[in-house]
Amino acid sequence: MYAESYLGFGFTWIGDEDNQQPKCVVCNEVLANSCMKPSLLIRHQARKHPTLVGKSNQYFKNMQQPTVADHFNKSKRENQLYVEASYKISYNIAKSGKGHTIGETLVYPCIKDAVQTVLGDESVDKISNIPLSNSTVHRRIDDMSQAVELEVITRLQRSAGFVMQVDESTDVANLAILLVIVRYMNGTQPEENLLLCHPLEEHTKAADIFGAIDSYFSKHQIKWGKLDGVATDGAKSMSGRLGGFRALVAKVAPQAVWTHCCIHRQNLACSKMPANLREVLDESVKIINFIKAKSLNCRLFRKLCQDFEAPHDSLLLHTEVRWLSRGKALNRLFELHREVQFFLKDHPHPLADKFNDFDWLARLAYLADIFASINKLNLSLQNRNVTVFDVNDKIEAMIKKIVFWKDCLMQGRSEMFEQLHDFVHSKSKKLSNDLRDEIENHLCTLKVQFRKYFPEPNNLNDWISNPFEEQHFEHADLDISDKAVLIDLSTDTAAKRLLKEKPLLQFWAELPIDYQKLSAKAIRFLLPFTSTELVESAFSAYAYIKNKYRNRLNAASDIRLYLSNIVPDFAALANSIQGQGSH
Repeated sequence: MYAESYLGFGFTWIGDEDNQQPKCVVCNEVLANSCMKPSLLIRHQARKHPTLVGKSNQYFKNMQQPTVADHFNKSKRENQLYVEASYKISYNIAKSGKGHTIGETLVYPCIKDAVQTVLGDESVDKISNIPLSNSTVHRRIDDMSQAVELEVITRLQRSAGFVMQVDESTDVANLAILLVIVRYMNGTQPEENLLLCHPLEEHTKAADIFGAIDSYFSKHQIKWGKLDGVATDGAKSMSGRLGGFRALVAKVAPQAVWTHCCIHRQNLACSKMPANLREVLDESVKIINFIKAKSLNCRLFRKLCQDFEAPHDSLLLHTEVRWLSRGKALNRLFELHREVQFFLKDHPHPLADKFNDFDWLARLAYLADIFASINKLNLSLQNRNVTVFDVNDKIEAMIKKIVFWKDCLMQGRSEMFEQLHDFVHSKSKKLSNDLRDEIENHLCTLKVQFRKYFPEPNNLNDWISNPFEEQHFEHADLDISDKAVLIDLSTDTAAKRLLKEKPLLQFWAELPIDYQKLSAKAIRFLLPFTSTELVESAFSAYAYIKNKYRNRLNAASDIRLYLSNIVPDFAALANSIQGQGSH
């Protein structure tokens, strides 16, 4: 048991009454309970603090009192905690995409009310020291963005290679914005992150885009030689073979593979159609616009649909820039064609008689069906984990379906087009020869266009998709030594289990070192993006953050935190600056 006299040896105690442990007030060392003996305490003092031997109890009691330095350190630590809390709140504001002012106009009042209700007024005084002003939140977001950017660059430099998506668009302030998203291997995990958000102040030509990226690479010592692939849309400034961004990249990184976004190619393949079907599409858009353009028509049409107990109460607008818009708008119009027909009786329109035309409605039903299938294909391609093998498989399946549908139509069968089939049977009619020829012609055009934009794939790299298939081994584009390693891999049962459990890219990254050379080739083939879906989504996020109410915002820092999964080190950031109270 502890005795007051032990303070003369420089010891107090911690713990509970049943397990008291002696603690030196000089060096704060805590000894075991068995050391609670005068002889052992004296030995500790003599060995470690010989100059304090013989000091009075009052001397050691004074050492227990907090000093000015202790108060200063405590105050400094509290300020760091306030700053760290400020960083965490600012991070959540950035992740939400909201304005910086909500820190002091919404977040702080909510925290204050909650703390006051649950913990009392004393705790409210503490949280009032958390700095959350508009300018402070803006600085915090800039600091965290720089930390995340530095981490992305570090991981990029550490990786064996990387690929990127590049696109530019105009924001709400008519400023041209260049976005670059990169993918690299972080250990065995593929990662995608925003690398560059840069305003193009004048032109958006290939030279301007390349110059901005090249300057950034030079500034941060990123080597073009590590670039394995570039994905862009089909714009001339991007895809031009002689003067486009693609050509300029090829000069400094000839090893990089250029990919034309598969979703853009699919959209281009479906844009061509016979004149009569194009006319139906254009007339459908005019009818939709007639109802949707005026708020009164919208309200009256909604009431009509509700009275008729229709499955929907509004039409959908069609816009060329939205990939799924065409199919959704046509499908909704056909589903509500009876309600539209009834509405146009009371609201005259030059195209009202089209809803009494069997062939016109049959064409509309066919367009709704075929574009529903195309939309399904489009959605399946909008996935960051889609590989080049997935794209090839889905496109080949679509081409085979088109051939199959054409054969069925030639046999007088239309069940594959559900809405067209149901409509024709509900009218107890048959498709006219002219209409059947139009549909067959459109299907032939689709097949030709798909093959134009998606050439038939070769099988030289099929061993990457499944190294355990013997037929892939025969066609593998590998030298003799690599094929020998591929044989070893094809008989590895542990690797077979791994392929079933992991995505393809991760499978190759996690293989043992024995297959390192094969893995490197497979990863380099699989790493490039198949689409620009990520950068398109990033522009949507950018438009959400920089809207008409925040049109003067430099959104680069906000968009980086909004998109990135890298969480900054809040404590390190807080320790690097001096905290100030909220104001």
